Amino acid sequence: MLLSDLMESQAIKVLAGDAAASVEGIAYDSRQVKSGDVFVALASKSNNGHGYIQDAYSRGARVFVVEHWPDLDLGEVTVIAVPDTRLALALMSQRFFDFPDRKLTVVALTGTKGKTTISFMVKAICEAAGKRVGLIGSNGVFYGETYFKLPNTTPESFELNRIMADMVEAGVEILVVEATSQGFMMRRTDGIRFDIGVYTNIAPDHISATEHDSFEEYFNCKKRIFAQSEVCLVDFDTFFTQIMEDVSCPILTYGFSTEADYQATNVHPSQDDSVLGTHFVCRTPQFTQEFCIHIPGHFNVSNAMAAIGIAVQLGLDPGSIASGLLATRVPGRVELVDVPAPYTVLIDFAHNGLSLEALIDAVKAYHPRRVLSVFGLEGNRAHIRRTDCGKILGAEVDYTILADASPRFDDPDQILTDIASGIEQGGGQGRYEIIRDRRTAIPALLSMAEEGDVVLLIGKGSVLYEEVQGVNHPIDERDIVKEYFARA
Repeated sequence: MLLSDLMESQAIKVLAGDAAASVEGIAYDSRQVKSGDVFVALASKSNNGHGYIQDAYSRGARVFVVEHWPDLDLGEVTVIAVPDTRLALALMSQRFFDFPDRKLTVVALTGTKGKTTISFMVKAICEAAGKRVGLIGSNGVFYGETYFKLPNTTPESFELNRIMADMVEAGVEILVVEATSQGFMMRRTDGIRFDIGVYTNIAPDHISATEHDSFEEYFNCKKRIFAQSEVCLVDFDTFFTQIMEDVSCPILTYGFSTEADYQATNVHPSQDDSVLGTHFVCRTPQFTQEFCIHIPGHFNVSNAMAAIGIAVQLGLDPGSIASGLLATRVPGRVELVDVPAPYTVLIDFAHNGLSLEALIDAVKAYHPRRVLSVFGLEGNRAHIRRTDCGKILGAEVDYTILADASPRFDDPDQILTDIASGIEQGGGQGRYEIIRDRRTAIPALLSMAEEGDVVLLIGKGSVLYEEVQGVNHPIDERDIVKEYFARA
């Protein structure tokens, strides 16, 4: 393509060369540059792509999109300056892949919690209705027989558009994408119009040196979903008034309030052997019907209401909605592990106070004899999570073993010490211990479990590796549980 075609409708300034230069591809990572690529120098809090222009040149790039040109003399090159290279990359990627979002019905989900569960519910409902559906989120990319993991829940704009183009080629009709606050801040979804947006909830989280500077920034990034959506579903039971300030797109609401457009009533837990489920009645403008999910928790009924609202907006029938919800299984989200024992083992990714408290409330609704947990938190994330989660564990859980959960570049001992301090503050003195290695911690906890207990393995969810100092070490908690019972 011609660079001028890629940059159409963007504010540009030609610093050197010819805007009509030909380009073969787009690269934003200098290590991926091929001869003929245009290199887009991205900037973020932790990295500045302008420092890699020399490397991109050495690998064959002769066309550069920058916010400023560093003091370099690279000979005959074409240099285009733009106000924001992240926005430029997003709009260039759309054009490079021929606007794949316009060939899909795009559903975008944002919120502090609930995104992954809702996405799997919508995927199951669409499949029950015979629709070809794709999913992009924290558990990876799913469409047809294709599956692969992602480094980010919402991928960079070039990767996002490439994946969408591949989905279009594979015949996908509906795309469900988790749109994170980081994704909005880094302009990964810019230019994409969401046919349906969902704003689940918000709570203080993702505020750190590598994420958001403040709650206000976090809040405002999530609100960008309204500007990109044709219609948006909002959880009425969150602080609705603040969320709705200065929002112009049409809004539908869901939740437990009688004022919600999609209202859940008559919620009650059910249990079939070790399977914890929930029944509820859903009232919509179109129908009233009872549904069941094989997932515990009041909050998962809220997630189901969002999925029902999306399905109705997609024109799907109540029968498909019921079948899809009943069939939904979400890896790493209140995930049941089958064990040959008279107690229940669940895996969950709860990683902040809001999600942890909801998880524990959910399992306590089934009146277990005791709640036991292995718990840990990722490193290089907001420190407030540590004390908040510890207080909840100390107040609500009968016994906890603290173990690593991808400390990254943080001090793993300090992470667990901080959580332990919260447990003490929550009244959990004498009801916890620290065993850093999950391969040891999980069998230790299972050996304590008795009939009627619920064992929670919290903090990793569907993540199948332990990240330590930039190195990923494979680990699967499901295998650890299986090996424990194979030895028993």
